[in-house]
Amino acid sequence: MGDIKKIRKKYETPMHPWVGSRIEEERGLLKEYGLRNKKEVWKMNSTVTRFKDRAKRLLAQQGTQADREREQMFARTARLGLLKQGAGFDEILGLAVKDVLDRRLDTLLVKRHLARTAKQARQMVTHRHVVVGEKMITSPGYLVSVDEEQLIGFAPSSGFFNEQHPERLSEEELAAKQAKGEKRKAEKTDAEEALTFDEKSIEEAEVLAGEKKKAEKPVHEKKTEHKAEKKDEPKAEPEAKKEADA
Repeated sequence: MGDIKKIRKKYETPMHPWVGSRIEEERGLLKEYGLRNKKEVWKMNSTVTRFKDRAKRLLAQQGTQADREREQMFARTARLGLLKQGAGFDEILGLAVKDVLDRRLDTLLVKRHLARTAKQARQMVTHRHVVVGEKMITSPGYLVSVDEEQLIGFAPSSGFFNEQHPERLSEEELAAKQAKGEKRKAEKTDAEEALTFDEKSIEEAEVLAGEKKKAEKPVHEKKTEHKAEKKDEPKAEPEAKKEADA
């Protein structure tokens, strides 16, 4: 018999445990994605860190082996849906934890309207209701590839396989969710357009600001002129001194 395989941690904990901004961010991710504990956040964060470290290492290396590893890394990020085809090192170094969390199986169940909430999606996966193609997945943190995304469904042995299941979304609820999503996209687009300025408007504003600045006389110049006027005026002699001289 061989030696027992040593189990190693697949994630790294934060360097400092008490950082307020990081704690608040992790709490928001736990609530948004229905995660069980912060360990799952750290796992996804370690995945992002490994991609970035590998990109930094390959960015400095040259040779046939380095070129092959670069192609494999870009192909893997595109296959997982983290980046688009033709992405470069800048996009890999700009990856965030949310980019990885969005590719989890439980998250995609909610996005594809197969589950109502993230917690329900997690329960479906762990209770062996969800399959990807012909493979049953029991890990909510399974990263779904782009090719597998269309193969997500329910197992034939599951009660959720029936579309009339009371926990499945009805056609009316699906239509309402789609309408709500389109409304949010429209509001986001309007907000972005409102914050966008064309170059001509910016140039006109700069010209007007320059003219206004020239028209307004600085306060310190006024004070300097006032002091100069006072300096040129002759000083009045005291009356007592005038009487003494007389």
